[in-house]
Amino acid sequence: MTDFQNSLNNSLVDLKKSFSLDQIAISPLRNPVSIEFYEKWIAQGYQGGMAYLVDQLPFKKNPELLHTGLKSAISVGQSYFPTVKPTSLNTPARVALYAHNDDYHFWLKEKLQKLIVDLQTQYPEEVFLPYVDSGPVLERDLAYQAGLGWFGKNSCLIHPEHGSLFFIAEILTTLPAPIEEIEPLPDFCGKCRKCMDICPTQAIVEPRVVRAELCISYLTIESKDVPPVELRKKIGDWFFGCDLCQTVCPWNEKVFRKKAISPSQLTSTAALLELNADERLELVTYFRFLLNSSHKKIQKFHHGSPLSRAGARGLKRNALIVAANRNLTELSEDIRNLTHPELQELSRWALQSLH
Repeated sequence: MTDFQNSLNNSLVDLKKSFSLDQIAISPLRNPVSIEFYEKWIAQGYQGGMAYLVDQLPFKKNPELLHTGLKSAISVGQSYFPTVKPTSLNTPARVALYAHNDDYHFWLKEKLQKLIVDLQTQYPEEVFLPYVDSGPVLERDLAYQAGLGWFGKNSCLIHPEHGSLFFIAEILTTLPAPIEEIEPLPDFCGKCRKCMDICPTQAIVEPRVVRAELCISYLTIESKDVPPVELRKKIGDWFFGCDLCQTVCPWNEKVFRKKAISPSQLTSTAALLELNADERLELVTYFRFLLNSSHKKIQKFHHGSPLSRAGARGLKRNALIVAANRNLTELSEDIRNLTHPELQELSRWALQSLH
């Protein structure tokens, strides 16, 4: 390895420590190893309503189209559980673990930008482009090639020490990667299929293949539509996202033990969480606010939180489904008075579900 490459590797090690990252590695910017798998997934229409994934395909297939002269990808892994950037919004509803942090699109990108300032000082002639789930980049593929994990059956990247509860981000750069090849991690899932079996909607139709239109995370976050009737009860009490295929994973359970994370509602794989009287009242109060507030007021309330991703209409939709599944009869009048034209059928369904 040359002096330049040794210096670069040492710099990345120092930056990993300085910026409290769990993983960082640089790898050559090559055509994605999973591109055929991804193209087949798109061809099957499993992306649901995320049409932008089709539009981004040429860039994901050849990331060098993003900027002339790109040679490498610096991939980083940032664990998000236990919470690393706690949100000031204490949501009483059941949300994905990552949503207990502030919106990572902002604070993690800010980390990358500060990291780039340090790299730019050492390598002033080079180009550095940061991406945090915000560009036409196959992030898991780049991270896999950099040795940050293997593709689990739930399609998440899993690392033997860090599990899968971590954000992935990357910096594409004109810096050359070290000549020495990084050996991708082998698949340690074995015959385990806990993630596939626990999914309430059976969205993982085969190992590493997730049908978005069946996935609770998609249905409660990315989707702009009202879920079909046959899926609504299966959503259970998941208000924003779903962690079941991750919290059930033995590799994450190993991380929980290592970090002495005691079993709690946050890591529970129960279909519905048990609520005491105070918790139920808090949930009813929150949903009442959503059902009776203007879109502008809801967006302002959730500013800086990942929950804003679903939009006010999406949060109202999710509240109706969870209220029905939890039998929150206290909200009957609020549901009856909801006048949103696109949620009328769902409101009627929710009222019929209450008893």
